[in-house]
Amino acid sequence: MKFTAPAQVKVLDALRQLFPDSSRRTLQNWLAGGRFSIDGKTIRHENILLEEGQTLSTLEHFRPQKISGLKIIFEDRYLIAIDKPVGLLSVPLDDSSSKRHALGLLRLHYMTDQIYAVHRIDRETSGALLFARGKESEERLKDLFEKHDLKREYLAIVEGRMAQDKGTWESNLIELPNLSVVESPEGKTAITHYEVLRRSPKYTYLRLILETGRKHQIRVHCQSAGHPVVGDMRYGSTHNPMERLCLHARFLSLVHPFTKKPLSFSSPLPKIFQVLGGQWSDRERA
Repeated sequence: MKFTAPAQVKVLDALRQLFPDSSRRTLQNWLAGGRFSIDGKTIRHENILLEEGQTLSTLEHFRPQKISGLKIIFEDRYLIAIDKPVGLLSVPLDDSSSKRHALGLLRLHYMTDQIYAVHRIDRETSGALLFARGKESEERLKDLFEKHDLKREYLAIVEGRMAQDKGTWESNLIELPNLSVVESPEGKTAITHYEVLRRSPKYTYLRLILETGRKHQIRVHCQSAGHPVVGDMRYGSTHNPMERLCLHARFLSLVHPFTKKPLSFSSPLPKIFQVLGGQWSDRERA
């Protein structure tokens, strides 16, 4: 994104024209982070004057900001990828019983409502989560999710020793009034591919690839297979040794909807999973 000065103008005023939905504080933070250049030279101060004919440009890549309560994996002017901690909502609940959620934290930090959720992961699940910056970005990213033109991988620790090394679960899922999800002929198609990474006497460690992204899809499929996710008391687990759901959004990859460059985001396996014997190497994901 570029701005060529028609006359002498302050950098901050030029940025307000480029980003009318962003607050002064956000623009100042972006400047301090070295996200802009004038004729190829990086700038960091708002009072610099653009002379007539000079070009202010935005950088494609820059260091992610630090946000209290969230870890930013990647950001550019189109999207933000975070490493969501367990226990944090992705978006507000329908009943608005909780005001603390990842979307709210991002909007508060950047002081703009022009950040949008394009998918979500359960509060009890940790890992990689993507948000759009601006309506056009939201529309393009949602189109990727609807067409399944991206890859999402999870790691789950499930109860018992699964017999099959790999396979696919496919069923129709529907949400009940109590917010639980069940299999039903009237539901929407849900497809999950699974592969056993290893087995222990009590557990099986799974890599799961989502072909669709229905609510609670992995959790219901694991329950239906007779191997509920460890700690998932809603969907059939019998114990909760880690005091959390043992499901983690490990990897997300896509083609950038604007730059067309391949992007991939990974979230380290929580240490508490490793205590229970969970492992995930680059070789296993390849």
